[in-house]
Amino acid sequence: MGESAGKTPPPLRRVDSLAKIVRRQQDEELEKLRRMEGKTAEKPDGLSERLPLTRGNENRNETKIVEEKGGHFKVTDTDTHVVKIVANEEEVKAVQSQTWIRMKQLIAGGGSGAITKTAVAPLERVKILLQVQGMSVKTSGKRIAAADLKYHGVVGTMKTVTKEEGLLSLYKGNGANVLRVVPVYALKFTFNDTFKDMVRTPGQDLNFGQLIMAGTGAGLFQTCVTYPLDTVRTRLTLGSGLGSQYTGIMDVLRQTLAKEGVRGLYKGIGPTFLSGSPYVGLQMTFYEIFKRKMDNNASTKNTFRTQVEKLLAGAAAGVIAQTITYPGDTVRRRMQLNGMGGKPPEYRHSWDCCMKLVRAEGIAGLFNGLGANLIRALPGAAIQFWAYDLLTAGLKDL
Repeated sequence: MGESAGKTPPPLRRVDSLAKIVRRQQDEELEKLRRMEGKTAEKPDGLSERLPLTRGNENRNETKIVEEKGGHFKVTDTDTHVVKIVANEEEVKAVQSQTWIRMKQLIAGGGSGAITKTAVAPLERVKILLQVQGMSVKTSGKRIAAADLKYHGVVGTMKTVTKEEGLLSLYKGNGANVLRVVPVYALKFTFNDTFKDMVRTPGQDLNFGQLIMAGTGAGLFQTCVTYPLDTVRTRLTLGSGLGSQYTGIMDVLRQTLAKEGVRGLYKGIGPTFLSGSPYVGLQMTFYEIFKRKMDNNASTKNTFRTQVEKLLAGAAAGVIAQTITYPGDTVRRRMQLNGMGGKPPEYRHSWDCCMKLVRAEGIAGLFNGLGANLIRALPGAAIQFWAYDLLTAGLKDL
């Protein structure tokens, strides 16, 4: 029994005096407990020691402290009555710090996406036009000839587009693309970092399988969230040359929902799961591997050299990943346009699209626009990782 229990309290003049005395004594004993906590930091069990009895609760349970989840401590004077809940300040600060770290990752990822896509927007449009132009040619079961196609090669396509629609038309759909890639890149990098933490073995670098798992998981999750914006961007990119009559982002959303329903915004998501998610996994994995290799070979901490190495690592990772998964991207683009505007769909499903495409254009048809894509991927992939690392470093001290 505590020392205070042995003393006779002064006569009570008011009914609530005893309650005040008990409360004050409990506060004093709680302060002692906090001092004891500092001395027993290496022995968490010491925090659960029972406190002395206080006047007024001799006939009740002992006052005690119980460690709760999340670094909190519950002080009670009965089994059911909670007197105080004391938060562990260090634990609270750690949670707040982790939340801010994730927010900075989102900002850095979104910023890098906007910078990247705007820088390579003309090549992005050329690639999509080359991928999907075969859909507008009526083949009657025959192989499509080069003369039947409107666009030919990267330079030829740019010339045709600028001649018919003007120079700024090369950026058609970029607004929707930036609107799309801000959450795409933000979620991609954030999910990737989160999944890497989940599969990491303490004290060891992630191996190839763990990197692939984290990157593919990141791609899968961000696709589920942002796919409708990708469909909108693809349809805006076509322009009037291939039958697109949309005036802007909201017009695409309105017409698609009215004529094709919500499912119209998710056309082609199947091949995206099969190609887009592995693409993110391969891209993130190769970038990490190349960056490690360059870091190991670096003999000096040269800032300029470091930036160049990151650009090269990002470019190489992007080129390899996109080349491997490119056929799936071609099928995805065509499925996004399948039945556009309420027209009868040309393809029953993604596999039917793939078979008809190969029949009409050969295996090479799956790689239409690959040249423009590689030209775009070199600066695009390099810029995205460079911009992400740059923005991350800039936000680090905030």
